[in-house]
Amino acid sequence: MLELTAGLSRSLDEAAELILRSNHVVALAGAGLSVESGIPPYRGPGGLWTKFGEPSNLSFKEFISDPGEWWETRFRTEDKPGDPTYEMRVAVDLAEPNPGHRSLVEMEAMGVLQCVVTQNVDNLHR
Repeated sequence: MLELTAGLSRSLDEAAELILRSNHVVALAGAGLSVESGIPPYRGPGGLWTKFGEPSNLSFKEFISDPGEWWETRFRTEDKPGDPTYEMRVAVDLAEPNPGHRSLVEMEAMGVLQCVVTQNVDNLHR
């Protein structure tokens, strides 16, 4: 857990003031937001691609060609513990929103945050 020092507290206060004075706030969120909720990132320690290897270029081309079919194939063929799609699916199913997700929801409800841009597929920020 991050220690709240006097300097960090001042920085957070300044950031909050800046956000509240802004006319349009957009949050750009990546996979790191959901790691605290138990969803592994793709890269780095505990990452799916670190554990299982990155998908091949052919797999990427297949995904671009037909994303729906690509996912259907993954769900059909990677359906047991130890398979990357299975591991991600279980993690997403078990995940609960963390304080970061709840903060985004609260900021949207306050009318402070107008948009969340993310590549995350977990919808925990909703």
